[in-house]
Amino acid sequence: MCSSDLLTLLAVAAASKDQMVNLAANDPKLMVALFNDFVRAEGRFFETPVEARLRMRNFNNFVKLTAKWNDEEEDVEYGVTTFADWTAAEYEGTLGFNSTGMPEAPPLEDEDVVSAPAYGSSSFKSYYGAVKNQGRTNACWAFAGTAVCEGLNGKFGSRGHLSEQETADCTSGSTIASGGFHNKALLATQSRNHLATLADYPFRSRDGYCNYRGKRNALRFRITRVYQTRGDSGLAQALNSGPVAVGMAFDQRLSGYRGGIYQDRSCMNTRGNHAVTAIGYTSSYWEIRNSYGTTWGERGYGRFTRGVTNMCRISEYAFGTSASSAGEEE
Repeated sequence: MCSSDLLTLLAVAAASKDQMVNLAANDPKLMVALFNDFVRAEGRFFETPVEARLRMRNFNNFVKLTAKWNDEEEDVEYGVTTFADWTAAEYEGTLGFNSTGMPEAPPLEDEDVVSAPAYGSSSFKSYYGAVKNQGRTNACWAFAGTAVCEGLNGKFGSRGHLSEQETADCTSGSTIASGGFHNKALLATQSRNHLATLADYPFRSRDGYCNYRGKRNALRFRITRVYQTRGDSGLAQALNSGPVAVGMAFDQRLSGYRGGIYQDRSCMNTRGNHAVTAIGYTSSYWEIRNSYGTTWGERGYGRFTRGVTNMCRISEYAFGTSASSAGEEE
């Protein structure tokens, strides 16, 4: 390698993620170097040279798209995520919530939440471990519902990973293969009052039978009610009590989101298609915990602007819970 190439690569290594993709978009050598780094970091294995070339082509197109988005927006960073070598159809296969069939749930009632100014702040982020990755499944709804329970467990004194597989196996009308509803996941957990740890009931990326009996119940609380929030103030008030499972509208641009406060209104042209967990808010943004691993967003978290009505439909399909300590009477 000549000295000029070495200096260029060192400059790229010191650059931010958005600068890296912007540089690589116009430099074939840097594109190959960035792809090789991605393959190592993600543990990718390609069975044939043909597959490797196809994935490299997908990666090339993805990087050029994210570079374009970086040029269009100053306050949001786009870059390489776990989806960088996927096709658009493969990414869409992770969007396992269909708002068209959203079942009804009881609306918010005043006694279900702790009242507070809608433009204060709240966060349950400290109650969580590392963000998990749903992989190539339609199980976003199960991850969203389980993450609500993980946050509530932390609130009641027991931080740790709970079982998305139990959530999926024991929620009727929703599957890992074809998707489902985050509110049904919460209602199913409420009904059986049980959720095992991830270690006791690991995620298998496929559907199975409800098999929680005999496994230790890791819940430190009981859900007494699942309710649908109303608008900006309803979501904020629900977040004063605990995390909230929400359905959102995720478009192609969000596949490359790396950080900042997302405020592109193009997502409003998309129906609700992806379930995540709202874990906090400030006067400026909502913060969500996703299930796309730690290379997406801000180590798996995302911030969506507040003050713009229902950004990416975040308050449209939002479900909170009332909960009490497992030792308390309902």
